[in-house]
Amino acid sequence: MSMKSLLVVEDEVLVARDIKSRLIRMGYNVLSTVRRGQEAIDQTLELQPDLVLMDIHLADEMDGIEAAIQIRQQFDVPVIFCTAFADEETLERAKVSEPYGYVLKPFDNRELEINIEIAMYKHRVEKDLSGTRRRLDATLTSISEGVIVTDLAGKICLINPMAEKITGWCRHKARVSRLPKIMPLVAFDKDSGIYETRNIDPYNSVTNLRQKLKCHDGCEVPIELSSNIISSEDEELVVITFRDISTQLRYEEKIRHTALYDNLTELPNRALFVDRLESSINRRKRGLNDHFSVIFLDLDGFAAINEGLGHDVGDRVLTEVATRIEMTVRPDDTISRFSGDIFAVLLDPVDSPAGAIEAVQRIQQAIEKPIELDSSDSSEEATTLDISATAGVLLNQDVYQLAEEMLRDADTALHRAKTDAKSAYVIFDNAMYDDALKFLERKSSMQQAMTDGAFEVHYQPIIEIKTKKLISMEALVRWSHPVEGFVSPAEFIPIAERTGLILPLGEYVLRSVCQQIKCWEKVGLEGFRVAVNLSARQFEIDIPAMVADIIRETGISPDSLALEITEGIAMRNVDQNIRMLEDLRALGLSISIDDFGTGYSSLAYLKRFPLDTLKIDRSFIQDITTNEDDREITKAIIAMGQNLGLKVLAEGVETDDQVDILRNGGCDYIQGYYYSRPLPPREVFPRLHQVALM
Repeated sequence: MSMKSLLVVEDEVLVARDIKSRLIRMGYNVLSTVRRGQEAIDQTLELQPDLVLMDIHLADEMDGIEAAIQIRQQFDVPVIFCTAFADEETLERAKVSEPYGYVLKPFDNRELEINIEIAMYKHRVEKDLSGTRRRLDATLTSISEGVIVTDLAGKICLINPMAEKITGWCRHKARVSRLPKIMPLVAFDKDSGIYETRNIDPYNSVTNLRQKLKCHDGCEVPIELSSNIISSEDEELVVITFRDISTQLRYEEKIRHTALYDNLTELPNRALFVDRLESSINRRKRGLNDHFSVIFLDLDGFAAINEGLGHDVGDRVLTEVATRIEMTVRPDDTISRFSGDIFAVLLDPVDSPAGAIEAVQRIQQAIEKPIELDSSDSSEEATTLDISATAGVLLNQDVYQLAEEMLRDADTALHRAKTDAKSAYVIFDNAMYDDALKFLERKSSMQQAMTDGAFEVHYQPIIEIKTKKLISMEALVRWSHPVEGFVSPAEFIPIAERTGLILPLGEYVLRSVCQQIKCWEKVGLEGFRVAVNLSARQFEIDIPAMVADIIRETGISPDSLALEITEGIAMRNVDQNIRMLEDLRALGLSISIDDFGTGYSSLAYLKRFPLDTLKIDRSFIQDITTNEDDREITKAIIAMGQNLGLKVLAEGVETDDQVDILRNGGCDYIQGYYYSRPLPPREVFPRLHQVALM
C-alpha cells in the first residue's frame, strides 16, 4: 500500500509548516504546500495528490472555496477545508464546493487523521464502494481509539472494534441504538461538567474532553473524547473519537506523586510543603486569625551513621524518624522531608507560641527513643542507635508575605540551634534576621574582594626544631577590608565554606602559592615546601586534576608543594578521600593532617591515609607548660607519629619553654610566633635571613 499523498493549501507560512509536520508524523506524504488558489489548481494538475487540505481564506483574489470547486470539477480530487471560520455564510458557500471534510482550527492530530481517512473513504465510495468500505474497516480496526459515527439525531452509523470493546456494546446492537444510550457520560471529577451526547452541537467541535463513560456492564471508565462534523453531499455526520485513559491516569498520578512526595519516606517534599505553607499564609492575609508555625529539624550526627553503618541503615533511620514525627503531630499538620536528614513541620493551626514549643519538645522526645536495628541491618548482632534532633522554630507573623521568607528564617533558626546547643531548639527572632543580613552582606563583600583581588596570601615559616633550619612554610589567606581593615579568617572562611566561595578562593590561593614559589626560585630562594590548606568543599570536585593543571601552568616542581587537610575532613567519605589523596601523592606532593587530636580518627584509619606529617593542634600546645593532660596528649601524638613513620609538627608555638618540651619530646618541626608571624611575600626573604641567624 503506497503512502497517501497530500497537497496543503495555506497562506500562513508557520501554520503550513505545522500542518505539514503533523501530516508527515501521521505517515502521509506531503507533496507540496502552496499559498494561493491558482497555485493549488496548478499543483493539483501536476502532482495528482490523493487529497487537498485547503484553507478557505487565501492571499489571493481566488479563495479556497473557488479553488476547491475547480479542483473537484477538473480533477476529481477530494478537498478538506481546514479553517478557523465557521460562520453561517462561509459554511453555505463551502457546501457549494462539495468538500469531503470541514476541520475547524485549532484541531488535534486524531481529528485531522480521522477526517482525512473518512474523506478519502467517501471519495473512493464514489468509484468503488465495496473496496473502499473494506479499506476503511481495516483502518478503523487498526486504530487504537474508539470511533463512533452518528447522524445529527444521534443514530449510530458506524462503530469500530475498539469502541465496541470500550463501551461493551456489540456492533449489531449499537447500530439499532442511539448515541446517548451507547455513550452515557458522567462528570470526570467534581470540578467538571457532563458533556451531553444527546445535545451535540455539530458545529462546535470538542477536543480532548475528559469524561467518565458508563459502560454496558455498569462500570465507569475514564475516557478522553473529541467530536467533529463531516459533511457529505446528502448528509452530515458526527465523528466521535475516544480512548480509555485509565492507564494514562495511573501514570499521571505516579508522576504527580513523584513530583510532590519523597521517594524514601513517602512524606510530602519541599514543593508540596511550600504549596501548603502558601495556603496558610494566604488564609492569614484574608483576615483569619489562625496561627501557624514552621519547624525545621536536623538529625544530629546522621552523617556518621551513613559513613559508619552504611546508607541502608541511614535510610532505615530516616524512615523511622518520619514515622515517629507523623505519630506525634496531628493528621492535618504537614510533615516534609526537605533533603538529606532535614525535616520540616507545618503546624496549622497552633493556638499559641507555647503550643508550638510543646510540639517541638514532643517531636524531639519521640526521635530520641532508641532505634533497634536487627542483625540484618548491621552485622552479626542487634544494634541500638541513639539519635537526636535540633530544631529551628518560626512563628507566623504579619510581616511574612511569601513562603520562602518563612523557610529562610526557619532555616536561620535551625543554624543558630546547631551552633548554640545540640539537641535543642531555637525560636527565630529579628536579631537572627539581622545576623542573616550581615551574613549576606559579608558574602557580597567577599565576592567583590575576589573580583578586586583583595585577598592576599601570607606565609608562616616552619622550622626544624633540632637544626633551626627552614623546612617549609604554610600559606595562609588574609583579607584587608577597605573599610573594616583586617578581617579574621575565622570569620570569612566559614562563610566561604557555607556559600561555596571556598572553591574559587581555594583555587586562587593554590595558584598564587605556585606562582610565588616560581618567583622565589628565580631569585634563589628554594629548597623548601609551601603547604596549602584544603577545605571539605574542595573534596567535592576533582582536586587532583585541578592541582595538576596549576602545577603544569606555573611550571613548579611538585615536591615544592604540600597539601594540608584537617582530621575531620579526612574522616568524611574515607574511601573516596583516600583515593584522592593517593592521586595527589602520586603527583609528587606531600600530605599533612592539620589540627590533629581534635577529631575522631582511629589508628586503623590513620594507617590507611598516604600521609607525611601530623600537625598537633595549637589547643594542646598553648598550655603544654602548665597542663599535664596537654603535655601527655602531645607526647602520645608524637609517639604515634613516630610509630607510623610520620614527621610531627607542633603549631602555635610561642615560648622557649614550649620549644624545650617539644624538643625533649621528639617533635620534628615547630610553627608559630616564636619564630615568625605569617608574612606577606615581600617580607619573607628578610625574615628567613633572621631565622637562619637564630
